[in-house]
Amino acid sequence: MIQPPSRRMMLIICLSLCILNILLVGILAGTGTLKTAERGDIQYTSTQISPEGDITVPPEADYRYAIERPTDADAFYNMVIRVWSGGPLYNTWQPDNVQEFHYFPTTYYFFATISLFGYVVYKFILLGLSILATGFGTYLLLDVETEYADFEPSKKTLMGISAASIGFAPMVANFKVGQMTPFAYLCAAVAWWSYRRSSYTGGGTAIALATLVKPYWAAPTMVFASLSDNRWRGLLGFGITILAANALSVATFGFDTTEEYYSIIVDTLLASSKSVGPVTTWSVEALNVFWFLGEYAVFARLLTIVPVVWVFVHYVRRNKADIELYALSILLLFTALGSTTLIDLGLVLAAFVVFGVHAFGVGGWSFAILGGAFVLTHVHTYVMEVVVGSGHANLVGLLDAHPVLTLLQPGVYGVLAFYVLALWWARRAVSGMPYR
Repeated sequence: MIQPPSRRMMLIICLSLCILNILLVGILAGTGTLKTAERGDIQYTSTQISPEGDITVPPEADYRYAIERPTDADAFYNMVIRVWSGGPLYNTWQPDNVQEFHYFPTTYYFFATISLFGYVVYKFILLGLSILATGFGTYLLLDVETEYADFEPSKKTLMGISAASIGFAPMVANFKVGQMTPFAYLCAAVAWWSYRRSSYTGGGTAIALATLVKPYWAAPTMVFASLSDNRWRGLLGFGITILAANALSVATFGFDTTEEYYSIIVDTLLASSKSVGPVTTWSVEALNVFWFLGEYAVFARLLTIVPVVWVFVHYVRRNKADIELYALSILLLFTALGSTTLIDLGLVLAAFVVFGVHAFGVGGWSFAILGGAFVLTHVHTYVMEVVVGSGHANLVGLLDAHPVLTLLQPGVYGVLAFYVLALWWARRAVSGMPYR
């Protein structure tokens, strides 16, 4: 019988990949291959004609991003400058060198605060906060979950693993472009920490904060949907936070702006549902599970919800499989959604950490499979950006010419392996069977 690699060896492999990624990015940045600093601030001097009239925008020459471009960080900063200049929070028209802002209105206050000292300082503050959010999120997850597993690492070990998690490739992709996944990761960690500490209202509030950025990040609220031990208070905290955010939005930005945000969300959902394009088109950013099914992929994605519902129903009735439900609620984002990206893949780190603590204690094939899934999702970014493409280029034409390249989606296989493993653990949890 084939023996799985030792859990120690698999853990070393996973942590080494993260550490090597930190060193690689650091070396490239230090040698100037990746530009990590700008000289001077953006000068908003160019005037372009839009369908709504003249607007002032920064010239192309002033967009010198950290590592990659175009980035999301410029959309946040540009939104703040636009509001400070008396302009609208959302622009229905954008010049080619300015990305759109489409987050909830009250997120403005976060970006406005870190933008007070100019564009360059803003970029470094955003980067620093993203790194801290990732490291602290991992520490919270490890610190609380090791109390429930056969795994008692020292504080030094917890800090070391937390520091290494910063190098998880999908999370580093977020650092590069200034996306908000690290903060959603921290919210997911606080929510699970609160769940374990029976502070359910606080956990629901944490998930609500992430939901204000991207609505589908609300998925982990499933672990609070139980009448046992007052866990329903998590849903109450979630609802109160969302209502308070909407009230603040209406009070500060007005009803029309708040309504415009929801119209953007609805338009996005409708655009995705009118076509099978989001699940069949292929680009460097896409994580298209079931891509091989073509136009039928959408049905396969929807079917992945059924097993998770089964786990959820058992959890509500018996309060079993909470670890698996938490992991599946995050993994479901990459199977059920019509289109997901490499950026969002960073959120899977929360599921890896929580599930990984218990799988490490059990050992055997469980931790080997989980470690293999981690490796696959970790290297996905490299395959997409380095081997297949270079950054954000659309690869549809290239893949038409070389169909074999569609196989180079390691993140897809990693997510599916993790998904199946979590379902297997859930089945054993609700039946009272051991995991070995």
